[in-house]
Amino acid sequence: MRTGLVDEIVHEVDLGSLIFEAPTKASQAWFIKQLGPAVNLGNIPPDEVIPLETLRLGLRGDTLKEVLLGDRAEARAS
Repeated sequence: MRTGLVDEIVHEVDLGSLIFEAPTKASQAWFIKQLGPAVNLGNIPPDEVIPLETLRLGLRGDTLKEVLLGDRAEARAS
């Protein structure tokens, strides 16, 4: 993942106007963790749509802490 490039783009363009390609579970989880569960993701295989929504809702271990606890989890980690 070119995290620096993604960060630059997000700081220059409204997040709601962007769609990021995330065909793998790892890339989907990364975007959700970094940009939140409402991030627009594309290039999702049809059989990955439901697993992606479970990631967005925090029903899988990849995003459970970030989605359900939000800022409280980050404050505890500090």
